[in-house]
Amino acid sequence: MQKYLTQLLEDLEAAANNPPQATYIEIPPHLESLPDAAELALVPFKPISEWTGIDQKVFPEMIQLLANQMEKLNQAIFRVLESIHVEIIDLPEEIPPERLYDVITWCWDEPVQYLPSTGFDLELCIGDPQTCPYGELCDCDTQGEFPDNEADRPPLNTTDNNFIIPF
Repeated sequence: MQKYLTQLLEDLEAAANNPPQATYIEIPPHLESLPDAAELALVPFKPISEWTGIDQKVFPEMIQLLANQMEKLNQAIFRVLESIHVEIIDLPEEIPPERLYDVITWCWDEPVQYLPSTGFDLELCIGDPQTCPYGELCDCDTQGEFPDNEADRPPLNTTDNNFIIPF
């Protein structure tokens, strides 16, 4: 397995050192003063695997790896993501290396844009704690709840005293 990992790390390093060519786009006249907006509007979405030339299937299953191997792969994967200007913006702060490896290899076929001018913000949390890739580490189960502190709640509309509830 170590020989395979060495080759995979070399492939990831090569991908990080050789980002794809920027997509050729013809900027419409009305967006000439906003080239970043034109890039965002016109660059196609492709899976990370297609932008990098590294298929998702090359990543070993988590159970086949030791913790230090996962950490090395995580670092190499983040160098690749950085080279294509993709940032995972919702990673929990205290995510363990094995969960991180599982999440970033799981998302390898996520469609993203290669935006050399501005970068692409990738969010993996889907807002459902039952299926969120971060599991119990994510705070998606607290999003949308009512504030705990009554002082944080918006004031009730008390100006309409003539309002009658229809039931």
